[in-house]
Amino acid sequence: MASTNQSPFYQKAEQEYLEATSDEERIACLEIMIKECPKHKSSENMLRNLTNRLKKLKEGVERRKKAGKGGSKGIRKAEMQCVLTGFANTGKSSVFNKLTGLNARVSAHPFTTTENQIGMFKFEDVQIQIIDTAPFPNHDKSLLNSTDTLLIVVDSMSQIPEVEKIIWKVRGKKIFLFNKEDLMSGEEKRKTEATIRSKFRKCDFVFFSKDSSLNEVDALKKKIFESFPVIRIYTKEPKKEASKEPMILERGSTLRDAIEKIRKGMSGRVKMSRIWGPSSKFGGQVVGLDHELKDKDIVEFKTQ
Repeated sequence: MASTNQSPFYQKAEQEYLEATSDEERIACLEIMIKECPKHKSSENMLRNLTNRLKKLKEGVERRKKAGKGGSKGIRKAEMQCVLTGFANTGKSSVFNKLTGLNARVSAHPFTTTENQIGMFKFEDVQIQIIDTAPFPNHDKSLLNSTDTLLIVVDSMSQIPEVEKIIWKVRGKKIFLFNKEDLMSGEEKRKTEATIRSKFRKCDFVFFSKDSSLNEVDALKKKIFESFPVIRIYTKEPKKEASKEPMILERGSTLRDAIEKIRKGMSGRVKMSRIWGPSSKFGGQVVGLDHELKDKDIVEFKTQ
């Protein structure tokens, strides 16, 4: 791939593409290269080649996922996945334990987490997968590049720019957890927050500690859930209660998408559908298959 007159970001992504060891890493690099590639006549062929290469890689990853072979090092990716990362001794494992209720090993010595620790935690009525990966620089690059949301644990402001150099091509939502809040005075916390907001304006962060209350843990779980581009949809049969467990769909999904997820081809047999919830004008509104759904909608449909 020629990189003449390309931006430094393009050249860095191209170099990492050549050194990548997984398709997820290559996809992340290609997306940056496409974004940075000049959009003029002389670069049309280069842009076309990059786009075609990206398409083939994504198709390959999707085929492996459907075959049950997706994920990093045998990890099957859940519908909602977040990954914990950061430098050694920042308290990643304590955060993992707080969210999951599990008991991952915690130590004062660096590099306690050497392999991926997989857990789940519940927010309201959905399960979210969380993975505590090895600290920088031993992190699983493929896992970071493919996850939906990245939780970056730091315990000093000096770590933020160092982290940004490492995760610059990660596509998922990024949330910084400023850990060890319990060791800070009220004044230190106020100054830290003001500095982060002024120096790192695009940095989405929360304070956290091993002593965080249940309300603070729940607030973090809510923030993580809201970082996913998904909605929860409940189905019901006529004259019966709605399902207790929701179906997870991408934001912008229609009733047709929901029915097709239940069973492929079923939407062609639907003769009537009704809806309750945020996207309805009134309870039990009759809607068409192209009706766009919102979080916590309840849908009911009859088939021929």
